[in-house]
Amino acid sequence: MIIPSLLLYERLAISSGCYIANLTRHAPNWSRTIRALGGFWIGDFAITKDTMGRDDMVNIFGNSIGRRIVEKTYGLISWEGEITQMDLTVGGVTYRRTMDCERWHNKVKTEYTDNATSVATATAWSDTAASSDIFGESCYIDVVMDNYDATSAAALRDRRLTENAFPKPVPVSGLSVGGSKPPDSLHIYCSGYVMSMNRRFRESDTAAAALDTQITTLVGESEFVAAGTLDSNAMTAPISGSEIPFRLWDGVEDLVLMGDGSGNRWIGGVYGERKFDYKQAATSVTHYWRDGKLVNALGGDIIPSMLKPNMIVQVSTNVNNVSISGSNVWDDPKNIYIEEVEFTMPNKYRLIASDDAWEVTGGL
Repeated sequence: MIIPSLLLYERLAISSGCYIANLTRHAPNWSRTIRALGGFWIGDFAITKDTMGRDDMVNIFGNSIGRRIVEKTYGLISWEGEITQMDLTVGGVTYRRTMDCERWHNKVKTEYTDNATSVATATAWSDTAASSDIFGESCYIDVVMDNYDATSAAALRDRRLTENAFPKPVPVSGLSVGGSKPPDSLHIYCSGYVMSMNRRFRESDTAAAALDTQITTLVGESEFVAAGTLDSNAMTAPISGSEIPFRLWDGVEDLVLMGDGSGNRWIGGVYGERKFDYKQAATSVTHYWRDGKLVNALGGDIIPSMLKPNMIVQVSTNVNNVSISGSNVWDDPKNIYIEEVEFTMPNKYRLIASDDAWEVTGGL
């Protein structure tokens, strides 16, 4: 049986490759997902007192928010992300640290209506470098409906920045009187780096251009993600309109969902080494489901942790004589397009179809 390794590295804002620890034995319940639209998506695991003492749990909780998590199979990156939330339970009380943009932001501006001119306007950005130097930028635009003057709008911005510049711990459960206390534990939640793109905004228009060009532009404005392999897509679209400003991944997702001028499905997401890839979705069968088992195109065994979405799985069924109404490969009722793959230690996987009509769980 092939068991991947789960490795902890320093935050990218501090160091791109500083190894800290191997967490594999503390994460026997590690589970994560990969999406055709997004790439490496979310993951989580719980550390219990069976493998780690309270002091070490507290140390990880205090020092590891934002650190990089890498799953490796045969030495290759099979998933990568960062720790974006931790729930620590000690002494019967649960504390939380989170990098949710609504609760943590170190660069802020306020949009408001000027009470003298009734014109919509905005303050300048203000930031806390002591936070962004550690965790990277997390931008927030505070849109207020009431009338303000420049001084009060800036004061509102600065107060929000002061209160939320760091992902500080907060209690999320209280003490209970009587009864047994829950055991010490540390639940760690991770997000793929595609989600880090939404910590920055696009604030200006761009004239119509090929979709791959527009996506390259938006990816280039993110902090931790870089362009990988982006196939050419001649369909054009502007970056403009009432949606500006928008968060970067939100904008990229909209562009990917446009497909192309021939009505084809396209996919895009962030994979190993934080590279964004963009291409047309699969158009031929890549795997087979035979006798309750997934095999590759050659009929060979698969490695669960290496599975990625954008698969077309042909299922051996009794529908060979059913007529096909469309021309796409997934219009054949024997063929299923896989939009999402979930892997759970040590060797289980779940395949989720694009319309949620087909979902299977397997393992080796």
